[in-house]
Amino acid sequence: MSKITEFVGDKIRSLRKERGLSQESLALKAGLNTSYMGQIERAEKSATIDSLEKIANALDLPIEELFSFERQESQNVDKTIIDKVAFQLHGRTEMEQEAVYNFIKQLLWFRDKK
Repeated sequence: MSKITEFVGDKIRSLRKERGLSQESLALKAGLNTSYMGQIERAEKSATIDSLEKIANALDLPIEELFSFERQESQNVDKTIIDKVAFQLHGRTEMEQEAVYNFIKQLLWFRDKK
């Protein structure tokens, strides 16, 4: 399949997991076949626009969010730890990002004091 199919599948999986949903529960919520949902996530099938709209609605987000890849973490690409942290911080408020940064600083300070 194409890269876009892989990216969309990865994005759906990531968003589903963030919401604590199983593939089956997301499929049921979206009114789709559970095996079809798995095929979309694994990039074995390209989802139709109608299916993508149903999935986006089930995830309670605008459909264009499924195509937001700038920090999408692909399972096929090795990422550095810094990239993984940046991915987790993406979409967080500046205040949340600052809190995480301060927490990391304190952890490192504590570790270095041993």
